[in-house]
Amino acid sequence: MHTCVNTPGSYRCACPSGYRTMADGKSCEDVDECVSPQHVCPRGTMCINTGGGFQCVSPECPEGSGNVSYVKTSPFQCERNPCPMESRPCRHLPKTISFHYLSLPSNLKTPITLFRMATASAPGRPGPNSLRFGIVGGNSRGHFVMQRSDRQTGELILVQTLEGPQTLEVDVDMSEYLDRSFQANHVSKARPTGMNEEERKHGGDLGIAPPIEILLGQMRDW
Repeated sequence: MHTCVNTPGSYRCACPSGYRTMADGKSCEDVDECVSPQHVCPRGTMCINTGGGFQCVSPECPEGSGNVSYVKTSPFQCERNPCPMESRPCRHLPKTISFHYLSLPSNLKTPITLFRMATASAPGRPGPNSLRFGIVGGNSRGHFVMQRSDRQTGELILVQTLEGPQTLEVDVDMSEYLDRSFQANHVSKARPTGMNEEERKHGGDLGIAPPIEILLGQMRDW
């Protein structure tokens, strides 16, 4: 990962921008700019660390329309407000929308699972007895597939290596059914970023974190 720099009578190892030299003097590790005491992102945005750099993001909930509105329940999740009993179109819009930002090494072996979606029953309520998973939006151009790993879990799998610099978008849907009756659906918006040429050269052997686990409790509109 390092570059050899010649010095009078010796040499030293230098890391590219966004990396620092480790204790062995030869290896490089990513600098997490997001934990810096300095404010690297503007107010109102969130810092996402990437290999050799960072992103400033500001996930936004969908704008309200008619009797449909969303509220932000965490920096990376929105939840739809309860629908009127008679509003069927409202009930078929996503109950929750979550945002996920992933930095991927260029030599990542595929296929590999990036994150999992699952459901759990709320206390005192029966859980869904059928789930459907699918890719419903984005610009991923065949880089990903969504498949079921067990009865209650779906996985987003990277099937084509992501070359940088580029950020793809893939929107994944999980729909819940109880006795063949639609209950709710949840959308996860993944934003994987591939490394650029410099990062591929110096940071291509970086590992990737375990798959993100998304556990969504059963939510009904009453």
